[in-house]
Formats: sequence, structure tokens, C-alpha cells
Amino acid sequence: MDLDDVTASGTETFQYGDKLLQVLEAVNDDACLVVSLDSNCIGKVNKRNKKTKKKNITVNSLCVTGSRDLYVTDYKNKSNVRLSPSGSVSTVLSTAPLEPGGICQSIEKELLVSLMDENSEPLQLNPQSQRLVRHVTLTGDVIREYEYQEDGKTRLFTLPWRVRQNGNNDICVVNLTNDDISELVILSFSGCLKSVYRGQNHMKHFTPSDVVCDSGYKIIVSDIDNSHIHVLSPAGEFLKYLLNENEVTRPSAMSLYKSTLWVGNKRGYIHVFQYDT
Repeated sequence: MDLDDVTASGTETFQYGDKLLQVLEAVNDDACLVVSLDSNCIGKVNKRNKKTKKKNITVNSLCVTGSRDLYVTDYKNKSNVRLSPSGSVSTVLSTAPLEPGGICQSIEKELLVSLMDENSEPLQLNPQSQRLVRHVTLTGDVIREYEYQEDGKTRLFTLPWRVRQNGNNDICVVNLTNDDISELVILSFSGCLKSVYRGQNHMKHFTPSDVVCDSGYKIIVSDIDNSHIHVLSPAGEFLKYLLNENEVTRPSAMSLYKSTLWVGNKRGYIHVFQYDT
């Protein structure tokens, strides 16, 4: 692998409001769905900054399937919701009493959803806490859950915020642990813990906010506190910084569609990059 070939060059920058962008989900190489913090609306933008509005719904995360259906984690109603291309809305699965966080489509065209209880503080655990990733079908049937390591006792997550399945079947989870150092947890599809990435040793803080994977199975992680985008090997080893504070500030959400990388930040700015590898 020639790391000099892994680059991101800016093509467009525009603003979508002035609040932290919580979700970006590209639908093609020209358009992206957007959700800003505390918003009850899913917006849609393209590279020319043309904006439209979609359904009003409380969103923690969303993903677009190959059939163009939109699946949303509705934290207010503790459910996974499907929005069809025709505009109809249907509840796929109630997650109560757990609150759904991140969501992505699995390689098998099913769904992975991160879940958390409300019985304790978000970054604190007690014996009753439930923090997990659930694999479900598109109709809501539970296939399996990822909550503990192989010993059945050691927890995998403190607060699983975002989830993404890599093309090699591994599951990448942004796990928030405390205010200073959080982590990216990489699991095999069978549930074995493969590695944990906590940033570089020189960093006093590492706060991953989102994760995407490219066609070569490399893992791209946004670090909101340090204003860096990290590139990791499929095994979770640091390779290089794709972007730094001179190119993107406080990145809070990302989406990668083929060679188009969308990055949203804490102030509502959206940067569009040509990603080459």
C-alpha cells in the first residue's frame, strides 16, 4: 500500500445552518442527507448547496439501503423507522426500553443498530446497564447481539455511538468512554474483539465522532476535538492523517460514497472531498 496515494482533495464547501451536523448520509455522488443537532427534520443537499426538506422525525442516525429505503433510529419513540421512496413511514421495530443510536446496513442487506439504556449516566455503567449493537433483519427480527466479549462478562461498549460494517465483514463501532479519550472498537462478525483504537500517543484527547470504510477496507475516523481525519488499516492500525485542522475543523459527521467524501462539522459547514486511494 502506498500511503501517498491515499488523499482527499477539497471540491466544495458550504454551510447548512449553524449547529453541529449530527448525521450525513450520501445517497449518490452528488446528494447527501443531513441532520443537525436538535433538529426534527431530515434535510437534503447537493454539491451546489441546493437544499430540500424531508420528513419531520427525531433522528439519532440513518442509513439508505440499496433499494433507496431510508432507515432511521428514532430516539424519541425508541424505534427503528422505515421511510420508503414514496414517502410512507412505518415502524420496523420498537427498541424500548433501549434508545437507538447509530444504524447502518450490513453486508447481508440487513441492519446493525447500536442501543443504550437510560438507567445510568451516558458514560457510566452499572450492573443493570445495557450497551450493545444489535443485528436485525429489515423487518425487525433480531439475528444476534454484540454486548460482551468472549468471556460473556467483559463489556464491549460504554456508549456505542456510531456503527459501520466494513467490506471484510468486521464491525466498527465508535465507543464513547469519557470526555477525554474515547475509542473505535473493531469486532469480527462472529463477535470477537479484534482491536481497539484510541488515537495516537501524543494526543491528550481523542473523540471519534463518526466512521466510514472505503473499498479497500481501510477505516476512516473523524476526530472532532483534534480536527483530524484518521485513516486506519483494516486491522485498526494507524496509517496516516487524511485531513488536519487546516482542511477541516471539528468534524462531527461523515459519509463516503464511492470516491466522494462528505464531512460535516460543529458549526454547520459541509466539506466535500475527492477521496483517492
